[in-house]
Formats: sequence, C-alpha cells, structure tokens
Amino acid sequence: MAGLWEPVNGVFTASASWGTKSDFWDKFEWFPFIMTATAALITALIGAWLGAWAAQRIAGRSKLRDELQKELRSTNTGIMLAHTIANLAYALKKQHIKAMKESYDEDCKAFELYKQKVAMGNGPTAFQMAPNLNRLDEITPPISALQDIVMGKISTTGRAIASVTALADAVKNLNDALKGRNELILIIKEDRLPAGAEIHHFYFGIPYAKGKANLEYGCYVQALSLYTNDAIFFSMKLCDDLRKHGIHVAKKYKKEFREESLGVSSFAWEKAEQEGLLPKDEDYESWLSGFQSAPEKKTFNKSQRLKDFFSTIHRQRGR
Repeated sequence: MAGLWEPVNGVFTASASWGTKSDFWDKFEWFPFIMTATAALITALIGAWLGAWAAQRIAGRSKLRDELQKELRSTNTGIMLAHTIANLAYALKKQHIKAMKESYDEDCKAFELYKQKVAMGNGPTAFQMAPNLNRLDEITPPISALQDIVMGKISTTGRAIASVTALADAVKNLNDALKGRNELILIIKEDRLPAGAEIHHFYFGIPYAKGKANLEYGCYVQALSLYTNDAIFFSMKLCDDLRKHGIHVAKKYKKEFREESLGVSSFAWEKAEQEGLLPKDEDYESWLSGFQSAPEKKTFNKSQRLKDFFSTIHRQRGR
C-alpha cells in the first residue's frame, strides 16, 4: 500500500489506472455477428412458421374442396336413387294397382247392388264377376343404398331423414301386401279354400259359414293402393329434400372457392301430374305439418330503423 498513492503534478492519484482495460471493448467486436445471427434465426423461425401455416391452410382447403365435391356427388346419387324408386312405384300403380283398385271397387258396388235386388226378389240367381287374380311380383328398389347415403354419407338433417325412413317403411309394407295377396291367390287357384267357401267369399270378404269370413283380399287391395302412394310420395319428397341440400352445398362451394361446383340433379313431375296419378299433399297433411319451416327473422339495418321511428312519430302526430 506504500506506493499506491503518489503525487503527480501535485495531485495524488492511484498508481493503478481507473480506466477500463481496452480488452473489454474488444469483446464488442462480436456484437454485429451476434445480432446478424440472431436476426437470421428469427427470420428462419418466422419463415418456417409461415410455411407450415400456409401448408396447413392449403391442405385444409384442399380437404374441404374434396369433402364438398364428395358431398355433392353423394347427394346427386341419392337424388337418382330416390327418383328411381318413385318411377318404380309410379309404374306399378299405373300398370297394375290403379286398375286393380278401380275394378275391385266396381265389383264391390255391383255386388252390393246385386244383394239389394236379391233382397227385393228381382235379382239374378247368381252374381257374375271376373276378379283380377293376376300375381304381382314384389319390387326390389335400391332402398338400402339410398338409406346409406342419406343416413351416413351426407350431412343432411331434418325432413330428409324422416322421408327416407318413411319411404323404407312404405316399400316394406308394399312388398308385404304383394306377398300376402300372391299367397291368397295361390290358395284360391289351387282350390285350397276351407269347406263351404267359394271364390266370391274370399274376394268380397263375406261369411262362408257361421262366424267364419276372410277379409284378407279386400284389405290387400286397399293396402297396395295406400302403400304404392306412400312410396311415390315419400320418394318425391326425398328428391326435393336432397335437391335443396345439394343447392346449399353448391352455394357453399362457390363461396369458398369462387368457382362453380358440380351441378345438382333435378327431375320434373309435370307429366305424372297431368296423368293424375300422383298422391296429393293434403292426403299427408299431418305428416307434412311436422316439418313447417320456421319463419325468417326480419332484420333491420340502421337506416330502416330510423325510417320506422320517424314513420311512427308521424303517425302519432297525425292522430
């Protein structure tokens, strides 16, 4: 410590310099390199993130495009299948069921008139009839494929689900009625009727013995007419529901990708309507009432609200 403080020009200073050694500043020669490396690292990280984000977005939009196109293709397939079932049921009604129902109703009226004349004592001794006992094959519509589309391959909800379910029931009931009528016709043609029964007993459902009657044939005719109409009606409504869904998907596709999508299939029913063979909506009013569209909410912009406000003020002043 003896030589620590020495006078220099009359001023005592420490022999060790208070200034910082020059090698400390030499360390800052690395600073520009460090900053450059850090900037490069940050730029690389941002670039990698942006690249990953862009790739993910492109993949997401590509997936959405594929999903919407697949949805439209499945919807169009569903429309085609539903239209096929409608045509099948319509052809069955036009070629067989309508004539069968009308001839049976006429036979029933004629038989009632015959009974009245017999009761009055001036009728013929025997009733003449020519029943329609032609066998009709069960139908094989693509209902399972249609159910797979509506219930699993597309995202439609609401009435379309109810329509395809009701259509499947109608097809099953129609085939059950066809099968039952065919079995009854076979019994009649093979002369396997119970003792005391004749064709007209089974045809009109009148008693053939005390407490014994068979009403099946008339019930089958009524059921065939009813379920054929059901198959036509619900397949047509399903076509309409699927077309509305397809239009919705097509609009979404155009909004997302600014281009036209696949077309949505459509069919016209004018010719069938002119022939008068289509079931009427009023016959299914109770079913349709369960799917009433909710009223659209009326929206008002600011200017519209101001107009309504001033119109209310004017009305109040005019009173």
